[in-house]
Parts: sequence; C-alpha cells; structure tokens
Amino acid sequence: MRPAARNVRATGAICAVLALSLSGCLQDGESTNDGQGASSPLAVLASAKNEEGAKASVVYPTPGPIGEFLERAFRYRPFLDVGDGGRYLHIPYDELVDINKRDEVPVRKVRSYWVRKLPKGAETEGAYSAGGRTLAYRAVGALQGGSKFTVIYVHGKGGNKDWGFDDERFGGNFNRLKNLVLKSGGAYVSPDFTDFEGDGFADIKALVAKYRPLTSGRLVVACGSLGNMHCWQIARDPQTARQVDGLIVLAGFPDERFLTTAVARGKAGWIPLVIGHGSWDPDYDYKPTLELYRSIRAKAPNYPVRYLLFETGKHGAPVRMIDWRDTLNWIAAN
Repeated sequence: MRPAARNVRATGAICAVLALSLSGCLQDGESTNDGQGASSPLAVLASAKNEEGAKASVVYPTPGPIGEFLERAFRYRPFLDVGDGGRYLHIPYDELVDINKRDEVPVRKVRSYWVRKLPKGAETEGAYSAGGRTLAYRAVGALQGGSKFTVIYVHGKGGNKDWGFDDERFGGNFNRLKNLVLKSGGAYVSPDFTDFEGDGFADIKALVAKYRPLTSGRLVVACGSLGNMHCWQIARDPQTARQVDGLIVLAGFPDERFLTTAVARGKAGWIPLVIGHGSWDPDYDYKPTLELYRSIRAKAPNYPVRYLLFETGKHGAPVRMIDWRDTLNWIAAN
C-alpha cells in the first residue's frame, strides 16, 4: 500500500469550492447541490503528494456526460495519494464519519439528508430470460431504447436485485446512482441471477445482450464482492466483451486470466476497468487486486485501468464510497 501523504491540499480551492463530502465540510442543515444548478466549477484540480514526495494532481471530478447530483455530499475528501496520472487514487475513509455520522442506523439506514426519492413511477420491475429461466430485475431510466448510457449492477453473495436499488443501505450511494441515471438520460438495471458460476454468467450475458441495442452510449457492468466473478467472465467471453464498454469491480478479487484475454492484449477493443478496494477488507485483501492493476500497467501502460484504494475501508467501503459520477465519466472519457 502506498503510504498516506501529508500536506494534502487542493490547488486554488477551499473546502466549499472543492465541494467535498458532507461529513468533511458541511454542517447539519446546510444544503447540497441537487443538480439543478452548479454552485462550483464542474471540475477542479485536486492535488496530493505521491509516494516519492512529488506533487501529483488529477482533474476531479472527471467532466463528462453525467451531470451533477448531490456533489458536495458524495465527492471524495482530499486524496492521500495520486499516482499514474490520476489512474491510482488513494482515498480517505473514516468509519466514524462515513458510517456512524452518515447513517441513522449504522450500515442499514442512511440519514435522509443523503437521499432524494425518485418521482413516482420512475422505478420499475421487469423480467428477462436466459437458458429457459425467467429472472427478475429492478430498473430505472430509458429502458425502451435511446439510453445515453446503461449501468448493470451485479450483486455479491447473499444479495438480490433489491440490493442495487436500496436507497438506505450503502450510505445512500445507490440512490445517488439512480438519480444520476435518471437526470442524465441513462438506464440502470439491478438483476437477480442464478448463481456465481456458469448459469449465472449466462443470465448476465443475456441481460447485456438485451440492453446493448437499447443503449446508444456506453454500457457498463459493475460487480460487487463475489459478483466480481461475472465481470471477469465478461472479459474472457469474446461475444459479451464486444458488447460492454466498461467494467467496475468493487471489493473483490483479481483474475489473472484477464491479462491473457484478447481485451487485455489489445486484439479486441480495450474495456475501461475500474477497481475499488478497502485497505482493511477482511474478506478479500486489497493487495492481489492492486497487484493485478500494476501488472496491467506494466504490460500495457496505456490500458484504461484505474485503482481506487479506500484507506482503512472494510468490505463494504467501495460500494458505499465510490463516486459514481466521476467513475462513469472517467469510463466515458476512455
């Protein structure tokens, strides 16, 4: 793990301009930008000292097609480290702040400040077919065609389609994702699937095939925990890999076979890859995923891969803390 840097600062910006997290900058009762109008620059230059002690910077949040929504609540606090031209971000996390202060009931129910209910009727439930099986999903956005981007979330062990739609678990971060999608003309789908092996991958493959022709822009698959299995399978499956424009693997494990895929070798279109992990994850240690990131960088320095390390974060930290807007805009830019 890269050592935390001291004297982290944002260039030419104070806390209000940087629009940092609610817990880091705002007091109870302060409003956040709800996306109806920008109260701060679209992007600012965030800086940190890298492991060699040199100043490193990255434009954050990444500008792109995804518009603002609750920016000041969900943006990262000043980075502990920025490396590889902004591909590596070492991000502060504090359980006392990011769970205990943020949640009304720790882990289970976020405070209402972090949630904006969607318009009545915006969320829907549907079904899709795979291998003779009929499976359910929850969805929101432009589902019938013309989606400017589509996100499919693959839950982890013990989960179901409701996990990726829960407004109050995971610090309200899925509620923000749903709002970002709805406001920016995208589509978001959280499905049930059979298992984390062959049948389950066939399910996800069928869902990708269903929404690829309905999406005019990027189609991104995000996988949490054991769901990472299906993201790695996507990269190994030539047909599905051609239909996917971005992969996000959170709180999971590496698959070294990724390095041998046509995607990684450049014989097929590169798929932007974002890896997020907590440095104190007791279920899957962060070091193997960081090593995979470094291996990709060594083999293909221009490959669009990014690593988000949440300092002291445990297993749920990446899902709770990832800045969906910045991440999806980074994928769109690559």
